[in-house]
Amino acid sequence: MQHVSRPLIASMTSEQCTREEAFLSQLRTAESETVINILNQELTPGGLNTVIENASGFAEAMTHKFRHPDTPPVACKEGCSWCCYQSVSVTAPEIFRITRFITIMHQETDRINLIDRLYKLNEKIHGLPPKARAKKRLPCAFLEGNRCVIYSVRPLACAEFTSFNVQDCKKGQRVGFNPESIIHEKARMLVYGTILNGLINGLRRSLPKSDNTPLELIAAVVCALSENEAEMSWISGSQLFADAHLTGEKI
Repeated sequence: MQHVSRPLIASMTSEQCTREEAFLSQLRTAESETVINILNQELTPGGLNTVIENASGFAEAMTHKFRHPDTPPVACKEGCSWCCYQSVSVTAPEIFRITRFITIMHQETDRINLIDRLYKLNEKIHGLPPKARAKKRLPCAFLEGNRCVIYSVRPLACAEFTSFNVQDCKKGQRVGFNPESIIHEKARMLVYGTILNGLINGLRRSLPKSDNTPLELIAAVVCALSENEAEMSWISGSQLFADAHLTGEKI
Protein backbone atom coordinates (compact mmCIF):
# COMPACT_ATOMS: atom_id res chain seq x y z
CA MET A 1 0.00 0.00 0.00
CA GLN A 2 1.42 3.33 -1.03
CA HIS A 3 2.14 5.72 1.82
CA VAL A 4 0.51 9.10 1.44
CA SER A 5 2.19 11.91 3.30
CA ARG A 6 -0.06 14.15 5.33
CA PRO A 7 0.47 17.80 6.16
CA LEU A 8 2.08 18.44 9.51
CA ILE A 9 -0.76 20.77 10.47
CA ALA A 10 -4.26 20.00 9.22
CA SER A 11 -6.33 22.60 7.40
CA MET A 12 -8.57 24.66 9.66
CA THR A 13 -12.30 24.12 9.89
CA SER A 14 -14.70 26.99 9.25
CA GLU A 15 -15.28 27.23 13.00
CA GLN A 16 -11.54 27.55 13.61
CA CYS A 17 -11.28 30.23 10.92
CA THR A 18 -14.06 32.18 12.61
CA ARG A 19 -12.31 31.94 15.99
CA GLU A 20 -9.04 33.04 14.39
CA GLU A 21 -10.67 36.10 12.83
CA ALA A 22 -12.28 36.99 16.15
CA PHE A 23 -8.97 36.64 17.99
CA LEU A 24 -7.15 38.87 15.51
CA SER A 25 -9.93 41.44 15.67
CA GLN A 26 -9.57 41.54 19.45
CA LEU A 27 -5.80 42.02 19.11
CA ARG A 28 -6.27 44.88 16.65
CA THR A 29 -8.77 46.63 18.90
CA ALA A 30 -6.69 46.08 22.03
CA GLU A 31 -3.58 47.54 20.39
CA SER A 32 -5.44 50.55 19.00
CA GLU A 33 -7.06 51.35 22.35
CA THR A 34 -3.75 50.93 24.17
CA VAL A 35 -2.08 53.44 21.85
CA ILE A 36 -4.89 55.92 22.41
CA ASN A 37 -4.78 55.49 26.20
CA ILE A 38 -1.01 55.95 26.36
CA LEU A 39 -0.97 59.06 24.18
CA ASN A 40 -3.97 60.57 25.99
CA GLN A 41 -1.86 60.50 29.15
CA GLU A 42 1.52 61.38 27.65
CA LEU A 43 1.66 63.01 24.21
CA THR A 44 5.44 63.30 24.31
CA PRO A 45 8.50 61.54 22.89
CA GLY A 46 8.41 59.35 26.00
CA GLY A 47 4.82 58.44 25.25
CA LEU A 48 5.71 57.47 21.68
CA ASN A 49 8.49 55.27 22.99
CA THR A 50 6.09 53.57 25.40
CA VAL A 51 3.69 52.98 22.50
CA ILE A 52 6.23 51.17 20.32
CA GLU A 53 7.82 49.26 23.19
CA ASN A 54 4.39 48.03 24.19
CA ALA A 55 3.44 47.09 20.62
CA SER A 56 6.66 45.15 20.13
CA GLY A 57 6.30 43.21 23.38
CA PHE A 58 2.60 42.57 22.79
CA ALA A 59 3.26 41.21 19.30
CA GLU A 60 5.96 38.84 20.52
CA ALA A 61 3.88 37.56 23.44
CA MET A 62 0.77 36.99 21.32
CA THR A 63 2.80 35.24 18.62
CA HIS A 64 3.90 32.62 21.14
CA LYS A 65 0.34 32.26 22.42
CA PHE A 66 -1.17 31.93 18.93
CA ARG A 67 1.49 29.64 17.39
CA HIS A 68 0.36 26.08 16.65
CA PRO A 69 2.38 23.60 18.76
CA ASP A 70 3.23 21.53 15.67
CA THR A 71 4.63 24.48 13.72
CA PRO A 72 8.08 23.49 12.40
CA PRO A 73 11.06 25.71 13.28
CA VAL A 74 11.91 28.53 10.92
CA ALA A 75 15.21 28.57 9.05
CA CYS A 76 16.11 32.04 10.37
CA LYS A 77 19.13 32.22 12.66
CA GLU A 78 21.79 34.66 13.85
CA GLY A 79 23.99 35.83 11.00
CA CYS A 80 21.36 35.04 8.36
CA SER A 81 20.68 38.27 6.47
CA TRP A 82 19.34 37.30 3.04
CA CYS A 83 16.13 39.24 3.68
CA CYS A 84 17.96 42.46 4.58
CA TYR A 85 18.12 43.70 0.99
CA GLN A 86 14.64 45.11 0.59
CA SER A 87 12.45 48.05 1.49
CA VAL A 88 11.08 48.04 5.04
CA SER A 89 7.80 49.75 5.87
CA VAL A 90 7.86 51.51 9.25
CA THR A 91 5.84 53.88 11.42
CA ALA A 92 7.14 57.10 12.96
CA PRO A 93 7.37 55.71 16.55
CA GLU A 94 9.57 52.88 15.25
CA ILE A 95 11.87 55.41 13.58
CA PHE A 96 12.20 57.47 16.75
CA ARG A 97 13.02 54.36 18.79
CA ILE A 98 15.78 53.53 16.31
CA THR A 99 17.26 57.03 16.20
CA ARG A 100 17.23 57.17 20.00
CA PHE A 101 19.11 53.87 20.04
CA ILE A 102 21.67 55.21 17.55
CA THR A 103 22.20 58.42 19.50
CA ILE A 104 22.42 56.92 22.99
CA MET A 105 23.66 53.35 22.66
CA HIS A 106 26.45 53.51 20.10
CA GLN A 107 30.06 54.47 20.69
CA GLU A 108 31.00 57.65 18.80
CA THR A 109 33.04 55.88 16.09
CA ASP A 110 30.34 53.26 15.54
CA ARG A 111 27.67 55.95 15.45
CA ILE A 112 29.55 58.05 12.89
CA ASN A 113 30.19 55.05 10.65
CA LEU A 114 26.58 53.92 10.89
CA ILE A 115 25.18 57.34 10.06
CA ASP A 116 27.57 57.58 7.11
CA ARG A 117 26.29 54.22 5.78
CA LEU A 118 22.70 55.38 6.21
CA TYR A 119 23.23 58.54 4.17
CA LYS A 120 25.18 56.72 1.45
CA LEU A 121 22.56 53.97 1.09
CA ASN A 122 19.76 56.52 1.04
CA GLU A 123 21.40 58.26 -1.90
CA LYS A 124 21.36 54.99 -3.86
CA ILE A 125 17.85 53.74 -3.09
CA HIS A 126 15.85 56.88 -2.29
CA GLY A 127 12.45 56.92 -3.97
CA LEU A 128 12.71 53.43 -5.44
CA PRO A 129 9.61 51.22 -5.23
CA PRO A 130 10.12 48.00 -3.22
CA LYS A 131 10.75 45.73 -6.22
CA ALA A 132 13.36 48.04 -7.75
CA ARG A 133 15.05 48.54 -4.38
CA ALA A 134 15.36 44.75 -3.85
CA LYS A 135 16.90 44.28 -7.28
CA LYS A 136 19.69 46.72 -6.35
CA ARG A 137 21.00 43.94 -4.06
CA LEU A 138 22.34 46.50 -1.60
CA PRO A 139 22.45 45.39 2.06
CA CYS A 140 20.67 47.35 4.76
CA ALA A 141 22.86 50.02 6.34
CA PHE A 142 22.20 48.47 9.75
CA LEU A 143 24.05 45.27 8.81
CA GLU A 144 27.55 44.74 10.15
CA GLY A 145 29.10 41.34 9.47
CA ASN A 146 25.64 39.99 8.52
CA ARG A 147 24.27 41.02 11.91
CA CYS A 148 21.74 43.74 12.62
CA VAL A 149 23.22 46.38 14.91
CA ILE A 150 19.74 47.59 15.91
CA TYR A 151 18.29 44.10 16.41
CA SER A 152 16.75 44.88 19.81
CA VAL A 153 14.83 47.85 18.34
CA ARG A 154 14.35 46.59 14.78
CA PRO A 155 11.07 47.46 13.02
CA LEU A 156 8.01 45.27 13.50
CA ALA A 157 8.19 44.33 9.80
CA CYS A 158 11.69 42.95 10.33
CA ALA A 159 10.72 41.09 13.50
CA GLU A 160 7.81 39.50 11.62
CA PHE A 161 9.75 38.40 8.53
CA THR A 162 10.48 34.67 8.75
CA SER A 163 11.14 31.82 6.35
CA PHE A 164 11.15 28.04 6.44
CA ASN A 165 13.59 27.72 3.55
CA VAL A 166 16.96 29.47 3.29
CA GLN A 167 17.15 28.74 -0.44
CA ASP A 168 13.98 30.75 -1.01
CA CYS A 169 15.59 33.68 0.80
CA LYS A 170 18.80 33.39 -1.22
CA LYS A 171 16.77 33.45 -4.42
CA GLY A 172 14.79 36.45 -3.18
CA GLN A 173 18.02 38.31 -2.48
CA ARG A 174 19.17 37.64 -6.05
CA VAL A 175 16.02 38.47 -7.99
CA GLY A 176 13.94 40.63 -5.66
CA PHE A 177 11.45 39.54 -3.03
CA ASN A 178 8.01 38.75 -4.41
CA PRO A 179 5.21 38.61 -1.81
CA GLU A 180 4.54 34.91 -2.52
CA SER A 181 8.18 33.82 -2.74
CA ILE A 182 8.74 33.35 1.01
CA ILE A 183 6.49 31.28 3.28
CA HIS A 184 6.33 33.10 6.62
CA GLU A 185 5.50 31.52 9.95
CA LYS A 186 1.74 31.98 10.09
CA ALA A 187 1.31 33.01 13.73
CA ARG A 188 4.03 35.63 13.56
CA MET A 189 2.82 36.99 10.24
CA LEU A 190 -0.81 37.32 11.32
CA VAL A 191 -0.16 38.62 14.83
CA TYR A 192 2.49 41.17 13.87
CA GLY A 193 0.45 42.38 10.91
CA THR A 194 -2.66 42.73 13.05
CA ILE A 195 -0.90 44.59 15.85
CA LEU A 196 0.79 46.86 13.32
CA ASN A 197 -2.62 47.73 11.90
CA GLY A 198 -3.90 48.42 15.40
CA LEU A 199 -0.86 50.61 16.10
CA ILE A 200 -1.44 52.66 12.96
CA ASN A 201 -5.15 53.02 13.68
CA GLY A 202 -4.41 54.22 17.21
CA LEU A 203 -1.84 56.74 15.95
CA ARG A 204 -4.24 58.12 13.36
CA ARG A 205 -6.98 58.53 15.94
CA SER A 206 -4.67 60.07 18.56
CA LEU A 207 -2.65 62.24 16.16
CA PRO A 208 -4.91 63.10 13.20
CA LYS A 209 -2.65 65.99 12.13
CA SER A 210 0.54 63.92 12.12
CA ASP A 211 1.90 62.15 9.05
CA ASN A 212 1.06 58.47 9.47
CA THR A 213 1.85 57.46 5.89
CA PRO A 214 3.97 54.28 5.67
CA LEU A 215 7.66 55.24 5.70
CA GLU A 216 10.75 53.69 4.12
CA LEU A 217 13.17 52.74 6.88
CA ILE A 218 16.44 54.24 5.63
CA ALA A 219 14.99 57.49 4.28
CA ALA A 220 12.93 58.02 7.44
CA VAL A 221 15.90 57.48 9.76
CA VAL A 222 17.90 60.00 7.73
CA CYS A 223 15.06 62.52 8.01
CA ALA A 224 14.77 62.04 11.77
CA LEU A 225 18.53 62.33 12.32
CA SER A 226 18.61 65.52 10.28
CA GLU A 227 16.27 67.54 12.51
CA ASN A 228 16.51 68.59 16.14
CA GLU A 229 13.48 67.74 18.27
CA ALA A 230 12.24 65.47 15.48
CA GLU A 231 9.67 63.71 17.65
CA MET A 232 7.97 66.87 18.86
CA SER A 233 8.06 68.21 15.32
CA TRP A 234 6.21 65.14 14.06
CA ILE A 235 3.72 65.23 16.94
CA SER A 236 2.92 68.87 16.11
CA GLY A 237 1.97 67.91 12.55
CA SER A 238 5.07 68.91 10.60
CA GLN A 239 5.96 67.21 7.31
CA LEU A 240 9.13 65.76 8.79
CA PHE A 241 8.86 62.59 6.71
CA ALA A 242 7.52 64.10 3.48
CA ASP A 243 10.64 62.85 1.69
CA ALA A 244 10.52 59.37 3.20
CA HIS A 245 7.17 57.93 2.16
CA LEU A 246 7.34 54.34 0.95
CA THR A 247 6.65 54.43 -2.77
CA GLY A 248 3.85 52.21 -3.95
CA GLU A 249 3.06 50.89 -0.50
CA LYS A 250 -0.13 51.19 1.51
CA ILE A 251 -1.03 50.10 5.03
